[in-house]
Amino acid sequence: MSESNDKPFAVPTSRPPPTHPPSSSKEGSSSSTATQQTPPPLKYEKPTWGNVASFDYSLEVLKGGHSIDKIHGPRKDFITVGRLPLCDIVMEHPSLSRYHAVIQFNEEGQAFLYDLESGYGTLLNKKKITPRTYLPLHSGDQIRFGESTRLCIFETEKPRTDDELEQEEETLLRHRTRAADVEHAAEGEDQGISWGFQEDAVEEENDDENEQQSEETQRGLSGDAQLLSFESEQMAIADAKRRRKDLEIMFGDDDSDEDLYDKTDVKKRKAMKKEKKAETHDDLVKRQLETEKQIKSIQQELEKRKKTDEEASDSTQLADDEDLDAYMTQLSKAPTEKSTSIYNLQKDLKRLEKDHLRLVKLVKMTKPIL
Repeated sequence: MSESNDKPFAVPTSRPPPTHPPSSSKEGSSSSTATQQTPPPLKYEKPTWGNVASFDYSLEVLKGGHSIDKIHGPRKDFITVGRLPLCDIVMEHPSLSRYHAVIQFNEEGQAFLYDLESGYGTLLNKKKITPRTYLPLHSGDQIRFGESTRLCIFETEKPRTDDELEQEEETLLRHRTRAADVEHAAEGEDQGISWGFQEDAVEEENDDENEQQSEETQRGLSGDAQLLSFESEQMAIADAKRRRKDLEIMFGDDDSDEDLYDKTDVKKRKAMKKEKKAETHDDLVKRQLETEKQIKSIQQELEKRKKTDEEASDSTQLADDEDLDAYMTQLSKAPTEKSTSIYNLQKDLKRLEKDHLRLVKLVKMTKPIL
């Protein structure tokens, strides 16, 4: 007891308040907001042959047959399409997936459509594409993402190769011949009154042929109507552009002759009317003869231009040294359209020669067997 009494009295010290970490509720809220803000990962790996787009491209958005928007794509190796704001092309239709599809480019500037296993799929030229497969895109191709009513028309400045033009020409020719068969079958049904004599004979002799024609018309209307509506419009535009260039070659680049431009306008309208009709073997032969005439006219025009250039060069050599300055000023004032027109004529001559070779092949293919 004495020892305990000898110890001094000690005042108890207050312990410092424990330092608590931030509340878990705040951490949970911050982590939840962080998880909400982080986008889902893109399940796509760029292929080894991928490269940055080397040509300008765009998507023209149509709704109800009217153009409502035109989206110019960025120069990237691939672009994403979906509902997420992070996508390169954002579409807010609920049927689209967050990452719906990808447009991939290669070294040659060719574009490919790639569906990312979307919920409602992707249509290319009214046909549903297989997911996780690359399908090439060309100018004028129709793309529909999901169940959206908006139609996207792909446009690119990449020039088409001769093989692609030949394939399009052959496919268009096949569909035109089928359409012509359907038209002839429809005209055969409405040929007029036969008073019962000729119809009975035809029905007895050609029952099998009529059945085959009805089956072919049904197949043509069901299977080929959609392709005809798309490919005929696409090829009509390309042919119209080609015809326009041919007319410019035929009548030259002289701005003073207004009558020539009036003639070109009339011929363009006639050409557009002819494009609506299905081309037969005779039509292809006529086109072949027209291209041959155009080739001859361009060759003659080139010879004239070369002669005028040679005469101009001879005149420059005969000019005196004293009048050289005045002569050079006159040459500087003269328009430089001849040099450019000669280059354009040579360029168009090569194109017409290629078209002539293609028409020769088509004429051989469509030649009737006697």
